[in-house]
Parts: sequence; structure tokens; C-alpha cells
Amino acid sequence: MSETKISRNYKDSVFIKLFHEKKKIIELYNVLEGKNCDENTEVTVQTLEEVIYGLYKNDIAFEIDNKFVVLVEHQSTISNNMPLQMLFYLSRIYERLVDIKTAYYMKQVKIPYPELYVLYNGKSEYPEETEMKLSDSFMVKKENINLELKVKILNINYEKKTKILRKCPTLESYSYFIYAIRQCENKGMDRDEAIKTAIEECIKRNILKEFLSKHGSEVHNMLFAEFNMEEELKAAKEVGIEEGIEKGIEKGREETKSNIAKEMLKKGAEVDFVMGVTKLAKAKIIELQEEIPKEEA
Repeated sequence: MSETKISRNYKDSVFIKLFHEKKKIIELYNVLEGKNCDENTEVTVQTLEEVIYGLYKNDIAFEIDNKFVVLVEHQSTISNNMPLQMLFYLSRIYERLVDIKTAYYMKQVKIPYPELYVLYNGKSEYPEETEMKLSDSFMVKKENINLELKVKILNINYEKKTKILRKCPTLESYSYFIYAIRQCENKGMDRDEAIKTAIEECIKRNILKEFLSKHGSEVHNMLFAEFNMEEELKAAKEVGIEEGIEKGIEKGREETKSNIAKEMLKKGAEVDFVMGVTKLAKAKIIELQEEIPKEEA
């Protein structure tokens, strides 16, 4: 398994740290693809270090079994642009795998088959399994599609007891760990206490015991920062939506005032006798009146 350089421009998520081992990658791949690859199967990590979803690295890309697999974990609402994001990701990976000069040779260049997954672990209700297609983004809808890319979305929330969790012990354990943290928070614990309690509980129950015993402090810090960032991004989004609504309302008011002024001018009403119109509307009327050319006698 090839070694990948660690970049300090981002922070790994717990998901990435847990599944960045050959054994666990093969375990997850076998479940996703219905394969039975053994531990001797060659795996090459191809994750792009500079690709960041938010401030945390939550994607894994690897070559295995003549396939190129991209996994992205999402803890919040999934973007409808995931197929487009994956297209950009794949293009950059293929550029790295293939010498661009060989693409212009007569002999056909063989490339790994892409398999694209998003593992959803957010709090909102989401189907067990669904699919997004790049063609849904095309402005022109055609029966015969020249370019297609599909992304499989899998719900890995523990309480859903989905098929993928039943078949992949490591993923199920990870899912339970996140579930345990949320349950602790629901009991009134603050985030710091909830994470610590969940780590202790999982170790006692032999859930990710080796991983959490070895990396407990790091995992705690990762999750504490990661969860807080999720909430900050969500809050910022909600504030942005509210500001957008307010701006839209204000814009509508301004357009209404302007339209009133124009109508009054068309009817030849005197500005001084306009009643029930705001000061801003009056100013607008005067401004528009000055723009109207005077009729020749």
C-alpha cells in the first residue's frame, strides 16, 4: 500500500483516520461492491490532499481490483452538486494517473473503473440508499445522454440498521460511536463530556477498542472541532438565508415604490399632492420627473 504525504493545511476527520488502513479499506470495499478480496489484494491510496469539503478532510480515494473508488463522508445536508464535484475530482485523479501525452497516442489508454459513494451520517432524515446523476444538472434534457456520472448515497446512521452496517463491522462500530455521542448530548451532557463518555463506553463494550484506546485524545479533539464546525457552518447558512430573505423583501419594497412613482407620473399627478406615499417614494417621483423631457409648446 503506497504511503501518502500528510498535509497540515487541513484536519483529518475520525472517519478518514479509521479507514486509512489497508485492511479496513478492503473490508469496506468488499461490502460496497459485493466482492471477496483478501488481505493480499493490492490497494493504492489516491486521495487528493488539496481537496477539502469544509475545513475537514473527509474523503478517501483508492485503487483496487482495477477500480477507482471515491468515498466521501457527510455529516450535514448532502449537496445536490455531488456528481459535479465528483466529476472534478475524477478528472484530477485521472490526470495524475495517466501521462497526458499518452492520451493522444493511437493505442487506447486503459483507466480504472470509477465507483463513487457518499456515506451520509447527518441528523436529518434520509433514505437508506439513493443515487444522484450528473445528467440531472444538464440544462438540456435528452433521451440519449453523452456524459453520465452516478454517485451512490448510503445512509450509515446507526439507528437505521442499514444493510451496509450489518455487513461491515468497522463501519457499524464507527456509526455506533457517533450515535453514542449524540445520545449523550440528548441526555444533557455538553459536547466535551459527551465525546469522553462515548469513548469510555465504546472501549468498555469492545467497540473500536484498539483504535480508541490508542487514539482517544486525538479522536476527542477531532470530533469536538469537527462537530463545532458543522454547527457553525449550519448557523452561517441559516443566517445567510435570513439575510437573503430580508434583502429580497427590501428589494420588493423598493421596486414597488418605484413602480408607484412611475404610475403617478404617467397619470400627470402633482408631486406635492401625493398622499400616503413614503418619503422615499416622493424622492423617487421627483427624480423620475426630472428625467422626463418637457413637451415642446
